Amino acid sequence: MQKRLTAMVLRRSTSCLQRQAGFSLIEVMVAALVLSIGLIGLAGLQAVSLRQNQSAFMRSQVSAMVYDLADRMRANVSGATSNFYSPSMAGLTDNCSSTAGCSPQQMAQNDLAEWNAHIVTYLPMGQGFVCVDSTPIDGTDFDDPQCDGVGTQFSIKIWWDDDRDGVINITETNTERFVISFQL
Repeated sequence: MQKRLTAMVLRRSTSCLQRQAGFSLIEVMVAALVLSIGLIGLAGLQAVSLRQNQSAFMRSQVSAMVYDLADRMRANVSGATSNFYSPSMAGLTDNCSSTAGCSPQQMAQNDLAEWNAHIVTYLPMGQGFVCVDSTPIDGTDFDDPQCDGVGTQFSIKIWWDDDRDGVINITETNTERFVISFQL
């Protein structure tokens, strides 16, 4: 009886093995589809991450540039209060890397020229503007900064093309502008 029972168990186990021969083609195709969808999602996530990283880098550059010019203006108060930091006055001046040997106007012109060079170098379609403005959070671009010249607060405004679509967009969802206001 023992041999008979063992023979029946062996027959059942071998018949199960014969029916289960491996993966079917459908199972392999489903697995490949799931894997490919996952990899496409991962590639999309990587693209978004790179774009956001680049945007964060540009915003940190803008912040550093704005505060750099504000510090330069604080170091040259007479040039700032005389409105020598007007964008139309920018120009490199020899021997103005320090305050010795430069007039406040020459220092302001040199500061603006160096600042504008940094903006053009590090920001796509970058533009900067300095003015006296009582309503600093306005202006659509360099051509329309909407500076009213009222008050004692200076405003430094920078615009750039953050999403690199060839247009500077100032909307609620996409503000490609950075503004600070300060008093000397």
